[in-house]
Amino acid sequence: MTLNCHYYVLSMGAETSILFEAFRDQLIEVRNQGFPVTRPPGPLESGSLTDHVRKVDGCFAHYHEPDPLGLVVVGSKQLLSAFTAVTVHGAAVIGLVPGDHTTTSPRDLGQIVWPVVKTAMSQETERVLRNLARAATAGRAVRGLEAVAARVQKGSRGILLVEDDYRVRGGLARTGRSPVVTSMVDVRDALDDAVDAVIEKALAAGGRVVFTPDGSLAAWDRIALLFGKEETI
Repeated sequence: MTLNCHYYVLSMGAETSILFEAFRDQLIEVRNQGFPVTRPPGPLESGSLTDHVRKVDGCFAHYHEPDPLGLVVVGSKQLLSAFTAVTVHGAAVIGLVPGDHTTTSPRDLGQIVWPVVKTAMSQETERVLRNLARAATAGRAVRGLEAVAARVQKGSRGILLVEDDYRVRGGLARTGRSPVVTSMVDVRDALDDAVDAVIEKALAAGGRVVFTPDGSLAAWDRIALLFGKEETI
């Protein structure tokens, strides 16, 4: 599974378990298909604990099956152990965060879980860079913000590689048939970072995003897109 900046966060508590859909460090609570999952107050005994965790895992399946993203699980050591033992989504778990954060704000929880996701993604860097070199030799890669933006604007799917600290103040504007980076930002736009705008377009096209350490893509102008024959990337 190639990790990306779009993932789920499951924050489990003794009485309430909450699911979030996350993009980088921004979390949006999911309130449907059984979430938030609640249970009556009282001690978590072995039998009731297993039943509770299975219920949470079953509710999560409603989201993971149609959209199989990675998952960060947050909770007490007891709940994390129980979830790991019974979940059928073990392959999706990219990180465990101990501690009850069911009352932590989405903003603060995002700051806690995003470094966990970045660490998991950075472990892919060496393999991804080898694949990038092979893809470029085969003519299946473009580099640089404007070249990547032009490709994703056409709906091209692939894997977007971007240095974690890469930011470009501004947005994307059309000049002729291709988008260009501009320092002018439309006040109606939610984003004022051209790199984030490209990331959103890549995800909207069904692509994936991998963040790499700062400086790792210096030879590729800090951002690159691999496309075509995605299963070999």
